[in-house]
Amino acid sequence: MRIKIDDGIYLNVVQTKQFKTTQVSVQFLAPLDRATIGARTLLTSLLETSSAAYPEQNLLSAKLESLYGADFGIGVARTGRIHRVTAEMQVLADQYSDRPLLTDTFDFLREILLNPKITAGSFDPDTFDREKLNLQTYMASMNDDRGTQASLALQRTYFDDPAQTVPSFGTAADMDGVTASSLVATYQDMMANDQIEIVVLGDVDPATVEAGVRQMALPARTEHAFAVSYDQPVHGGVRLFAETEHVQQSKLNLAYHILSDQFGPQYYATVLAIELFGGSPLSLLFRNVREKRSMAYYASAGANMNRNFMVVQTGIDGVNRAEVERLIGEQLEMVRTGHFDDSQFDDIKTGLLSDRRSALDSVHYLKDIAVMSALYPDADLSPENEIKRIEAVTREDVQHAASAMKLQAVYFLKGDAE
Repeated sequence: MRIKIDDGIYLNVVQTKQFKTTQVSVQFLAPLDRATIGARTLLTSLLETSSAAYPEQNLLSAKLESLYGADFGIGVARTGRIHRVTAEMQVLADQYSDRPLLTDTFDFLREILLNPKITAGSFDPDTFDREKLNLQTYMASMNDDRGTQASLALQRTYFDDPAQTVPSFGTAADMDGVTASSLVATYQDMMANDQIEIVVLGDVDPATVEAGVRQMALPARTEHAFAVSYDQPVHGGVRLFAETEHVQQSKLNLAYHILSDQFGPQYYATVLAIELFGGSPLSLLFRNVREKRSMAYYASAGANMNRNFMVVQTGIDGVNRAEVERLIGEQLEMVRTGHFDDSQFDDIKTGLLSDRRSALDSVHYLKDIAVMSALYPDADLSPENEIKRIEAVTREDVQHAASAMKLQAVYFLKGDAE
């Protein structure tokens, strides 16, 4: 159930008796902009740790404890062409509490979002400096993780749009020019211009929820007509990037352009093709490259469907690079040409259906479906419809989806310690 609260502000109520908690998620959505990603991430750290009423972390934590240990956090994410800042809480359902915790939750979120710790046009300097340093330290530490290094290097090689080449939270260098006063402008822009999608999930009364959201008094804003998906045109040739590090295990990652009609028949055919190719322990990559040929320590495929982007990740001995690349291409060709058993195809489909049914017991999955339904209003994302579309996918559909996968970039991290 989606309710318009005001211009640019929507409430999505997901009624379910599955959980003993109520989930409240306030999502700020803006067009993805490389220049603002880092500042928006730093903003979440400031909003998450203090406010005018709770100027210190211990005071904020004490307030959450008084709400029966409510969980609270603010983070960022990228969905195709959209940057999302999400403030969310999970509290004990009112049915199990001696007071209306949902009302207290709306009051708490209103305080955090509308009354940050800002004085004379600037965030508190001590809090700002601490959170900026913590964030930059964390971002810099990512360079020590070789898997992350390989993943980000492949994105930089594949994507043309600078906003797509970096993590959804930006880089340490993004923080350099951000000040305690410039971050106030970032905050004001988000509060005035971002589309807001609020999700409330639990055993709740929609009228009560709507009244609580309206009492938050979030200001109206201009309606956005979002282009959600990012679909980079296929380019000729394959982009290559290689580097050498003192590591024991080399990494070979490949990026492909894939087709997706965003929750239509093509979407589910592509999802199944990826599962068969490398997305599960039953896949061809796992069985043939890792298990049968022992040419990789790990080999898997996964996709970001909102970016029409599939990645194959492998850990290998560097001397086997050429053979592993050949084997990866061979497995994809087997999917394209239908060289897979009916039993394997059925097992892959059964596994995917089982995963979808199990996800119906997940708060995060149900919340994400509500958000995706808001972003893709023409898509019927009911669990029943999704299961029907997966069941309807044929071998020929999977072959067609695999035939549309185009290799676009290769990243090779060679270990000189091998």
